[in-house]
Amino acid sequence: MVRVAAVQFETGQDIAANLATSLRMIDAAADRDAELIVLPEFCNHLSWYESREHARTMACRHGDPFLTAIAGRARAHRAHIKIGVTLARDDGRTTGASLLYGPDGELLGEADKQILMGSENDHLDPATTAGPVIDTAVGRVGLYACMEGVINEVTRGLALRGAQLLLNSLNSFATDEASLHIPVRAAENKVWVIAANKVGPLIPADRLAQVSAGLKVPAEWLHGAGESQIVAPDGTVVARAPRTGEAVVVAEID
Repeated sequence: MVRVAAVQFETGQDIAANLATSLRMIDAAADRDAELIVLPEFCNHLSWYESREHARTMACRHGDPFLTAIAGRARAHRAHIKIGVTLARDDGRTTGASLLYGPDGELLGEADKQILMGSENDHLDPATTAGPVIDTAVGRVGLYACMEGVINEVTRGLALRGAQLLLNSLNSFATDEASLHIPVRAAENKVWVIAANKVGPLIPADRLAQVSAGLKVPAEWLHGAGESQIVAPDGTVVARAPRTGEAVVVAEID
């Protein structure tokens, strides 16, 4: 049995504040004895940029203070931690990256997001290869993010290559993620899914009213949809967070 956790929280445009929130939520999950902790997508910076250059400036780099701190928490808690960030690659690309750190603080594996959504196409680059299946002490793990779980190809590919656990980091306002896409991806592939979503505004607070009026969408529907969850291989949701507010959900999985 493995004790796993999905955590949900809000991020903004202050990278230092986002790191502090990420570390605090990791600590909260570790306090509940989680051995594997999944964080949302884009933990380093709100997914809102003025240009591709701005996105690259704000992105993480391997070995930077943000990722070094996350690796340090994995080591301190002897836990596996999966986090989603934007990452400035050495080849000039800026990607949405899923990173898995092990209990020694080492980077066990990473996967760039293959399927970008909406404005992500304006400031990020898609993956050039499929993500790996990673052998870990808690099982064979596949990494994916948000829109990659709305369609079936990415998760199906990971399952066919032997993944037992699929870890999904989300940055989504869509309520059908929790009610449909997350449990369906577990059931159709007969694997566990641990999914962590955002809460709070997904666009800058000072732009919220303007964007809401332009889209003719109530401002509250531009917030992360929460409901982070842990789903069994038959599609049963064994733990679910609320629609709003920070939360940690934990379950023992076989």
